[in-house]
Amino acid sequence: MTLIFTNRVIWLYVFLKRRFTTILVIENRRSVVLTQRAYRRKYRGKQASSDNTIRRLVSNFLEYWTVEDRQHTVHHRPRIG
Repeated sequence: MTLIFTNRVIWLYVFLKRRFTTILVIENRRSVVLTQRAYRRKYRGKQASSDNTIRRLVSNFLEYWTVEDRQHTVHHRPRIG
């Protein structure tokens, strides 16, 4: 029970952080540097996401309208025998 609750809290924290970062990018006219500075101003002592992460979040948001990570489908070769 505690593990499920803990996982949900972690998921919610990550989701809110991603959403806030995506909003900052849009507000700062897609400037990654300005977004990182604004994030560090709001959350003192917390490291801002890397530029690649911010670009990926924005790309996912613009393409899929979500800040969730997209699950990649892995195709396996069929087994013979």
